[in-house]
Amino acid sequence: MTMQEWRDCTAVANGAADALREALRLVGAPERTINSVRGSATHRGSPLVHVGHLPADVAERLAGRAGRQGSVTEAKGAGRSLSA
Repeated sequence: MTMQEWRDCTAVANGAADALREALRLVGAPERTINSVRGSATHRGSPLVHVGHLPADVAERLAGRAGRQGSVTEAKGAGRSLSA
């Protein structure tokens, strides 16, 4: 992997980490938890987000918000045909 590929991969991972930090802010996670989220890249060029341990109540609130988002998305798609 070239240095530019590593930088690109790290940028993707950092963008995903930023999105997760924002989601954690929305559910009221403590700053310590938010600041522990880190983007990184594997030696093969896969972007990763290191989350570590989340307090159980934060994980439940985050999962609840994600579940509601999925429900909204599914409701918007109701009645549409997926066949070509």
